[in-house]
Amino acid sequence: MQYSFLLILVMVAMGMGSCEKSTLATCPTSCSNDNLQHIKRVLLVGIDGCRSDAVQKAATPHLDQLIQNGRYSWEVDCDRADAWAAVGWSSLLTGVWANKHGVYDDFYGSKNYEQYPHFLCRIKNYNSCFRTASIVHYSDLNDEIAAPCNSDVLLDYDEDKKVREATKNYIDDCNLDVLFVNFDDVDHAGHLKGFHPDIPHYINAIEQVDAHLGVILEAIYQREANKNEDWLIIVSSNHGGEKDGTHLNASHPDVGHVLGLFRKRNMTHRGLMPVAPSLVDIVPTILDHLSVPVDTTWGLDGRSLNL
Repeated sequence: MQYSFLLILVMVAMGMGSCEKSTLATCPTSCSNDNLQHIKRVLLVGIDGCRSDAVQKAATPHLDQLIQNGRYSWEVDCDRADAWAAVGWSSLLTGVWANKHGVYDDFYGSKNYEQYPHFLCRIKNYNSCFRTASIVHYSDLNDEIAAPCNSDVLLDYDEDKKVREATKNYIDDCNLDVLFVNFDDVDHAGHLKGFHPDIPHYINAIEQVDAHLGVILEAIYQREANKNEDWLIIVSSNHGGEKDGTHLNASHPDVGHVLGLFRKRNMTHRGLMPVAPSLVDIVPTILDHLSVPVDTTWGLDGRSLNL
């Protein structure tokens, strides 16, 4: 009886291990009627719950390099109407505010993504030969928003580390045009100990994400050097937070304003942006980089930043 019980435990453990999601890349096939040059590519990184002033205090050499080589703002507007996580992500990923995408909380009950879809849907609908990926820690970003987009890669993981591993593998081994990558541990740290630059646990989480990002950026820099590609790299967040571990007071500037880092290869205009952009400007800026024309009937609320 004892041996049978031990055998069951071993079998359960083996089964649990076998169900773990692989971070190895399974590359999508090339498009048979491909007319794209695949030179301009995009990496959009969303760091959940990341305060701008905490980034400025933390030791973040890889984010600092993006700042040095690109344009940036510490006051990207999150609309400040509602600071639920899903509201900010919906605005960032669709290019419209909540009165259009319909998400006012974290439950998606009134979502209107059919009319105002994820930007990966816009890109795929324009030309299905674009190879797209969404690799996230916060699974709702795929399950609720990106799922209808016919993306070539749609993955979620339970650790930021696995997001990093998968993203690097797909950049190294495949020829993806557009990647959205989400890290969630900074938000976890904020809720656990507080969103504030004086809280070591929160600062440590930001520094760890910077280390993850460094691995991904090095893979991109290698592609640019070896394949003559031009990557638009954007880093932003969906909301900030307060020292008590909350972020629903959207009128508070530490909640309603976040970082925005924008880098392309060989940018001529660099430095602090004189006018702070908003979350909804990210989608038009991505479409502009990829030469995807914006249809006025889409009703986007943002504008390209003309980097």
